[in-house]
Amino acid sequence: MLSSKARTLITLFVLCLIGCCTTTAVREKRPRASIEVHSVWQGTFDQVGWGAYPMVLFISWRTGDAFEGMTWYPTSGNGLLKISGQIKPDGGITFTEEEVLRGSTEGVLSGGRYTASLEGNTLEGPSFRDNIEVGHFVLKLAD
Repeated sequence: MLSSKARTLITLFVLCLIGCCTTTAVREKRPRASIEVHSVWQGTFDQVGWGAYPMVLFISWRTGDAFEGMTWYPTSGNGLLKISGQIKPDGGITFTEEEVLRGSTEGVLSGGRYTASLEGNTLEGPSFRDNIEVGHFVLKLAD
């Protein structure tokens, strides 16, 4: 039969193991390491009514779960837009195109909101304007 002290130590050991497993599982869901300063994500944006065209996301600044950067659309009016974003506790990523830095006024507009999930080195999700889904993007982390 185990002493009271031995039972207490075994109970604490089991609780620590459970706590470590839970903490690791939560950490693995959070893509903090992939959304890094100076990271470049490239791929396509498939816009309703316009089709697919190249899109590049550049992360220029990050503090905690907040980040800023730019999106660039080389074939769509050569648009360059300032973005700000957030990594959510559940691992989801959102960013908004806040300001047109460069590009034609006909094809380049600020105000787009992007919601992404991160699977490996791929950001993917829908884009919204005025709460209406306007397209879908797929971006891969550049080498």
